[in-house]
Amino acid sequence: MVPKIIDSHVKDEREDKEGDDDSVEVDGDSEESYTSGDEEVHEYQEVTDEPEWDKDSFDGREYHSSDDQREYEDKDFERRARFYRRTVIETKGFFEATDEFPPYLWAGIATVPGLDDDLEEGLTVRQFLANMTSLCLEKYNKHKGFNVKLEHVLRANFDPGGRTTYYITFAARESDSPDAPLVEYQAKVVWSAGKTYPILCRPTSPPKMVEGDGGDQLKEVAKVMEESS
Repeated sequence: MVPKIIDSHVKDEREDKEGDDDSVEVDGDSEESYTSGDEEVHEYQEVTDEPEWDKDSFDGREYHSSDDQREYEDKDFERRARFYRRTVIETKGFFEATDEFPPYLWAGIATVPGLDDDLEEGLTVRQFLANMTSLCLEKYNKHKGFNVKLEHVLRANFDPGGRTTYYITFAARESDSPDAPLVEYQAKVVWSAGKTYPILCRPTSPPKMVEGDGGDQLKEVAKVMEESS
C-alpha cells in the first residue's frame, strides 16, 4: 500500500506509457530484475512480525553489464535503462534522479514526487516521510547508543506496491548542539496498511555533510575537514 497522492502520480505516468513495449521492460520489482529485488517486501507478504533490523537486501549485489542482456529498439533508451539499473544497485536504492535515467519507468524504484505537496489535510509528503524516518532513527539510536537528531528530509525514493519500501535520505545532527554539522543519513522502511516497519538507518557512505538550510549542496566530510584546517 502507498499513500494515494504518491501512488496516483507514478501510476498516471506509467499508465500513459502502457502501450510502449520498452516501458514494460524496465522492471525493478521482479525476482529476475537487476534493480530493486527488495527481499523484505517479498519475505513479509503478511507483515505481522518486525522485519530483521539492519539487513539490507542490496548487500553483496553487484551490477555486471554482461548479465544485463535486455535489448530495446531505441538504443538511447537501452543505455538509459542500463544506467538506471546500475545506479539503483550501486546506491542501494538511495539514488538521486538524473536526466540520464529513462524518461519513464513501468516498474521499480522511483523518486517520491512533490515533497511539499499535501498528502492529507495538515500533513505534507515530506512530513509523512519524516514520521517514518523518526521511527527508523529511534531504533538506530537505541541499538547504537547514539543521539542522532533528524533535521529534515532531503529526498526519497520508493518501490510501490502492497508493501511499499521507502528509501529516505535526510539531514541529521549527531549531537544536541545546534552548531553540530548537518550530516546526510539514510533510512529504509516498509510501509503497509498504515504501519511503518523500520529496516535500517545509517550515515551515507561515503560520509557527506549537508550545506545550508536547503540541504541541496553536498560535500564529502573529508573535503570539508580539509578546507576548514
